Amino acid sequence: MKNVLFTTTALVAFAVAAAGMASAAAHTGVSFSGEMTAGYNDIIEGGLFWEADLDLTGAVDLGDNVTAEVTVQLGDWFNNGGTDLNPITVEITYTGSNLSSSLKFGDLGDEGASEYFYADRDGLVRDVENHDGDEDVRAMIEFGNFGLAVGCSGVSNGTCDDGMNVGLGASFGSFELGLGYDEGVTGGQNEALALSADSTFGAFSVGVSYITLGATVYDIELDMDDTDATIVGGGAVLTSPIITENSYALELGYEVSDALSFSAFYAENGFAGSAFGVGAEYSTGALTVAAYYENTVDQGWQGTDVTDLDGDGTHTAAVFGIDSDQSYGVDVGYAFNDQLTFNVGVEVLSETSNRGAAIADTNTTSYYVGMDYAVNDNITATVSYANADEISGPEYKDGISVFITASF
Repeated sequence: MKNVLFTTTALVAFAVAAAGMASAAAHTGVSFSGEMTAGYNDIIEGGLFWEADLDLTGAVDLGDNVTAEVTVQLGDWFNNGGTDLNPITVEITYTGSNLSSSLKFGDLGDEGASEYFYADRDGLVRDVENHDGDEDVRAMIEFGNFGLAVGCSGVSNGTCDDGMNVGLGASFGSFELGLGYDEGVTGGQNEALALSADSTFGAFSVGVSYITLGATVYDIELDMDDTDATIVGGGAVLTSPIITENSYALELGYEVSDALSFSAFYAENGFAGSAFGVGAEYSTGALTVAAYYENTVDQGWQGTDVTDLDGDGTHTAAVFGIDSDQSYGVDVGYAFNDQLTFNVGVEVLSETSNRGAAIADTNTTSYYVGMDYAVNDNITATVSYANADEISGPEYKDGISVFITASF
């Protein structure tokens, strides 16, 4: 019933918005927005490339502090892959003196109900929601210092395919609390409950987060025939041990001055282990320098070839395990003037993959150098070289790049 209610409410919201557009043309605003990039890259793009996206947004003033907005992605074009389209996104908003509310349907932009108030942290391997679908619903109300959001992920045929999710928030001066609950299945988890708290004390900031997952079984479906004796049942599903994960994280920040700041995080992920990192940023005049060290972990499945027992060819199975990454690097930027910026950076990465009986270590050093020239507020020209893709900083493409980006 609750799923039907959310779906029906969203449809009513869309109908109201459509009716408002038809009856209040004088209060309607229609705008286009988008971006186009064209140029050359020898590694990622394989030569000349272009890509563009175009969105249409209609906004309606329905009166009494109520507005409606409908966004349609008209196209997402790229020369080597065709066109992608997303469905319509609709949001109706009420804004009062001490209360505001909204109802949104479509692509929520990774801001679902359970993660709207809860603050995720670096180093945590799990999060609430993050379904990132195109058919989600979120209803939200904020009154004074408190907020409540309720959502439905993966709406189809009157049901929430990925479950319901709830978020709560409260603020008391510089102290903020967030709660997120997700009953859906994401990455194998059955449900997740997360809590966060943030505060500032002068130049010092601190944030803590805690997330617990109910008894979790990580399953993966394999495309194997049912005559392979190592797999139980046709269709093949491998199952990990039942894992109850309780993870927490601490995040610290200290702003020495407008020019210099430090940050640090530590996370304990239970099954996956601990993660930590430190960073610093310094800026003076035209120069900006950022340095970091991080030790992070991840857990999940990795495919591996297994012996085929019935002799009809090698199949692919999967094993469950932990990845550990240690990385450190420096990013430097120098603005010659308001238009021209020089960027250079390096990152050293050490990866350890432990999936089943396989342990693999890799060590790589990546670097980039580039120049960005702002022709005006809407057009930027870029020339860069990087020996890996999207390393850090400006995240230049792997290889030699020369391109122009225009946005409107």
